[in-house]
Amino acid sequence: MEFGRFQIDPERRELRIGGEPVALGSRAYDVMRLLVEAQGGLVTKDEIMGRVWPGAIVEENTLQVTVSMLRKTLGPYRGAVRTVSGRGYQLVAEAAMPGQANPTNLHAPTSALVGRGEALMDVERLVGQHRIVTLTGVGGIGKTRLGLEAARRLLPQFADGVWVAELAALTDANSVAHRIADTLELEIPDNLASPSRISGLIRARKLLLVLDNCEHVIDVVAELVETLTRACPHLRVLVTSREPLRMEGEGLYRVAPLSVPPADVTLPDVLLRHGAVELFVTCARAVGGAFSVDASSLPTIAAICRRLDGIPLAIELAAARAATLGVDELARRLDDQFRVLTSGFRTALPRHRTLKATFDWSFDLLDERERYAVACLAVLVGSFALATAEAIVSADGNPAPDAVDIVSSLVAKSLVVAEDSSSGMHYRLLETTRGYALAKLKESGEFDCVALRHAQYCRDLLHCVELDWQGQAAENKPPMLNDLAGNVRTAIDWAYSSAGDALLAVTLAAAAAPLWMHLSMANECSQQIGRALATLDSLPEHEPRLDMRLLTAQGLALLSTMSAGPEARTVFEQALEIAERLEDGDYRLRALWGVCSACFNDGDFLRARDAARRFHELATASGDANALVSGDLLL
Repeated sequence: MEFGRFQIDPERRELRIGGEPVALGSRAYDVMRLLVEAQGGLVTKDEIMGRVWPGAIVEENTLQVTVSMLRKTLGPYRGAVRTVSGRGYQLVAEAAMPGQANPTNLHAPTSALVGRGEALMDVERLVGQHRIVTLTGVGGIGKTRLGLEAARRLLPQFADGVWVAELAALTDANSVAHRIADTLELEIPDNLASPSRISGLIRARKLLLVLDNCEHVIDVVAELVETLTRACPHLRVLVTSREPLRMEGEGLYRVAPLSVPPADVTLPDVLLRHGAVELFVTCARAVGGAFSVDASSLPTIAAICRRLDGIPLAIELAAARAATLGVDELARRLDDQFRVLTSGFRTALPRHRTLKATFDWSFDLLDERERYAVACLAVLVGSFALATAEAIVSADGNPAPDAVDIVSSLVAKSLVVAEDSSSGMHYRLLETTRGYALAKLKESGEFDCVALRHAQYCRDLLHCVELDWQGQAAENKPPMLNDLAGNVRTAIDWAYSSAGDALLAVTLAAAAAPLWMHLSMANECSQQIGRALATLDSLPEHEPRLDMRLLTAQGLALLSTMSAGPEARTVFEQALEIAERLEDGDYRLRALWGVCSACFNDGDFLRARDAARRFHELATASGDANALVSGDLLL
């Protein structure tokens, strides 16, 4: 059997790379054989554990250690074993090999970076001089675009690659270390991801780590970067944030607006040499192919760019309108919108208010449906599908019939970003757009109504996600579960607020438990379920079935985080008592499985055996094939 450079000799139980034998341990060989057999396809964690350790109860951590040893043995070919977060592993034939490009998760650019030639050289120079470099500037100034393009140019200098961790969607500072470990494809359980553990695994690597959109978790990022750079002598870190890390050794680069021509410059060739004007023309032509530029329109374009302070996002929004309004009409509308903001002392105006003025102007050009839609979409975290947009912008609980037209219009007006992926088209709001639209939604007085709709949508979607009670996924599960987790977190936070619905928050937590387990977020699962159980005690009336679901989820989370002591056993026994009272056969089996596992971990083997026997009896009576398999494994 072979896949790419890898060959498996089953008779000799030997792995060869390019014909040369590689010494592997028995378990590592078995894992590698499964990956080669899959021919680049996904091999789930359950499938690996079932075939490599048949009939044994194996902790997920054991598999992670085995994969780490396999990668270590593969040496320069370690990148061929790819982690599919929360699901399993796959073999990548085209992974970085000796003589090929350095590994990276950078995407190819979709458009040229305009007007940043000198800035790119400055950033590259700073990365060479400082181990920590932070790009700062107002929202919409182009920090991310500049940082990613600089990272692409620097890739040949880092043998172990350039890796980008996107932090914008994180609302919990405790998730930063997990996101970085996941980006670097490190085998660390969610609850054990820490700066010291990450640094221990990358200590010898020469790599560039790009941390994008850090301002909302700046303190945690600063502490993490300090730990990593102290422990890893070959590591460089490039940060984008609205404020500096303010730490020793940090090289700071303030991203300036694109260059704009002085008012007395009118020569077309000179005007087009300025980055702001070049960007405006490029974007307007991209939106409207018939957009024409001549000697008479260029001075007006230059004036528009000056009024927008050369901020790239503001210019892109204006250029999108120029293709339909024309340059002169655009200039008149822009002037009207800026009148109040420029009537006072110019030196007293924070630069971000210029960007807000641009958003005000763009927002006022939308029709009522579009304004309402973009405000509603601001409650979403990360990327979303069209079906999600249809549900969220609905005012009456039914999918909006014109959602496709509205989203298409918002994409054309640069307020929503469309991204094509293997699972279809998805959409997102830029963080600056989302912040502005969310403020508008709150000003309208409709925030709580839309937040309730969002929370109910998350609850209903969780019920549709085909994950079993231990978080195992069905083949047809929906994509973007990480984004779903972010939305669930936001929905729960609102539901616990004074304007929210505590029972809805508890219901969301119970429904989200399989999702958190699937994504290896057992620590967050334990915290959220604990909060839900405490809240449930204060609610006057609720179904005991909800207690049963939460207690079972809490027990699973405790087992997954390897928490010592009798707590896991206690909560499973409480869940079992309720399941017996309600005569719920499914949760009776779940609770018994938990009692058996917890007793086994605590060394109470007699109690574990009794629970396993009872589980097997109930599974036999139920006729459930999966339950029977679990019963056999427990015994």
